[in-house]
Amino acid sequence: MLQNVSTSLAGFVRANNGLRYMSDRNCILRREEQLLSKRGKVKLISGGGSGHEPAHNGYVGKGMLDAAVCGDVFCSPSATSIVDCLRMVAGPDESVLFIVNNYTGDRLNFGLAVERARSQYGYKHLEILLNDDDCSIMESMARKSVGKRGLAGCVLLIKMLGAMAELGYSMEEIVHFGKGLLQKGYIATFGFTFDVIDGKLQNVELGKGLHGEPGVYKMDHCNGFESIIYFALDRIAAKIAPYSDNDVVVLVNNLGGTSELMLGVFMSNLLPMLANDYNVKRVYVGNYFTSLSQSGLSVTLLNLKYSDKVLQYLDFKVQIASTLFGGQPSYGLPPSEVFNFEDRKEYQTNGNDCEFKLCFEESSRTTIRHVLKNIGCTLLENRDLLNTYDRECGDGDTGTTIANGATALLASLESTLDVLHPAKMLQQLSQIMQLTIGGTSGAIYGLFLHAASIAFEEADNDSKIAVNHWLSALTSGNKAIMQYALTELGDRTMLDVLKRGEDELLNAILHNLPTLRCVEIFAWACEKEATNTRKMVPKSGRAAYCAAQSGRADFEHPDPGAYAVALWARALCVGYKKSCAE
Repeated sequence: MLQNVSTSLAGFVRANNGLRYMSDRNCILRREEQLLSKRGKVKLISGGGSGHEPAHNGYVGKGMLDAAVCGDVFCSPSATSIVDCLRMVAGPDESVLFIVNNYTGDRLNFGLAVERARSQYGYKHLEILLNDDDCSIMESMARKSVGKRGLAGCVLLIKMLGAMAELGYSMEEIVHFGKGLLQKGYIATFGFTFDVIDGKLQNVELGKGLHGEPGVYKMDHCNGFESIIYFALDRIAAKIAPYSDNDVVVLVNNLGGTSELMLGVFMSNLLPMLANDYNVKRVYVGNYFTSLSQSGLSVTLLNLKYSDKVLQYLDFKVQIASTLFGGQPSYGLPPSEVFNFEDRKEYQTNGNDCEFKLCFEESSRTTIRHVLKNIGCTLLENRDLLNTYDRECGDGDTGTTIANGATALLASLESTLDVLHPAKMLQQLSQIMQLTIGGTSGAIYGLFLHAASIAFEEADNDSKIAVNHWLSALTSGNKAIMQYALTELGDRTMLDVLKRGEDELLNAILHNLPTLRCVEIFAWACEKEATNTRKMVPKSGRAAYCAAQSGRADFEHPDPGAYAVALWARALCVGYKKSCAE
């Protein structure tokens, strides 16, 4: 209860007027009265895991965000919550920009939300801006699949882009400004954590992430902040060149557990050292983007040479719950209101059901049921095996989370799953997996299955469903994983298995092999590549951090996520073969 996000947000809206709380989705929105005169304005939505307050709910209001979607502590919000938040904020013809910190879970869930909104609800003008202001990770060290993390610079980004939206700038202008700021290296953040013991800094970790991700350098102890600041400014300077005439804005962010006394000591060291290379025009200090009560700080520099409008946007008056930007009190605004999305009947639509025209034949529906039931049972039977594989380089819960999805799959077969329309079936499976598996794996499966569904939506409605359609669906799903997870072949993930299966299935089809033989080749290819992951170095997800810390490059077991794909691919084959025999 003490870290219950819903309880926290309920208290937040009780203390602040002018907001709306969608309690069954954990979303904070501006009240409609504030938006009546802004129907043509670009809407800004952000969000992520909770525990970073005042980000992101504290920045909802005039001049900043139109809505914030809050996940559980340090966990991305679900794509379902993001889509439903979008539908409450803007119509299909309006422009909406999602400002997202560069973490895998957030990329995947916001990406899946955008894809769903486009295909299911007809949204036409959606963009995602990924903030990757972390400069602790050098270019040569950053893996594409992980990339540079988003840190407190996100707050300055939201402040500037929020002002632009309020001033009536177009989507193209706002996105261009934000992307240019990030891609051209005009903003950089360096964070670190520490303990204060007997008046000294101990257990210092430089470059630490907001969710406990490991830093780039550790110090057992140091007497003061000077050496830390030298290290931080060196990394910042590598991204933002230091010149005496460089005008900059400085944001010093408290991760939540640093005392004001200690913060003052840090500033007394930081600002004189900055003055050697920069002309500081603005200083923001406070709890902007916290990490629960972590004892630590981050320093963000924003180079004003990027645009002569930067200070204008930063000085734009806001009316938000957080007072960090001098926001006006909310006393004069209408009281905040609480509602449930599920109670809004006008939004309870299944999207484009009328467009699901491509159908399975009666015999195929029976086969689909056989196949899905066999997949669900096989994954349940191998729960403990997958957990064992995951303990080698992970949390040891892959089997359990996959089993949750399998249980939900089997339940849906007995109730609501549409086995008439392949596109609808895959969309339903996408939501089932995303909601029941959870975390990064659930988001990846959600993306994969949703993208696969689009291949059937775009197929010729008069055609008979054949193995070629499933190849197109597999190809679309793999492309979606690569686009949003930024995973590459050889990263030791489920993509390695799925792509090998796709390549071998394509080859089998090109050789005009019978459908059963094509399915057998697909399963064999998936199993072969899953075994090969034993020799791969993890380059994505938690396994990558564990491997880096242990120094291991070979493993006794295959990657558990990859092996799970091999399991359901073989189960698919067995189920299909059995159905054909009957």
